[in-house]
Amino acid sequence: MPKYKVVFESNEEICGIVPKAHDWVHYKSLLKIKDGGKTPVSLEMTFVPPHPFAFNMPDSHFIKGTSITDVYVKVVRFFNKFGIEFRN
Repeated sequence: MPKYKVVFESNEEICGIVPKAHDWVHYKSLLKIKDGGKTPVSLEMTFVPPHPFAFNMPDSHFIKGTSITDVYVKVVRFFNKFGIEFRN
């Protein structure tokens, strides 16, 4: 299995809001793009406390995709699972 090189790396701030409680959810994340492979784009998300009032969010989440758009669609789906609206 070949090792692919990272061609782009960026620190991202991903935020969402819980509409009913007006609580903010904040993740610090690292976006990496490699020069090949099936899923060359990855996003490693780390939760920044405090947790929303109604529930606890996962402390970390890892997403892989074929493009940056694909990865952010998966972020929106991840937030929707908890009833959070994506805001960036």
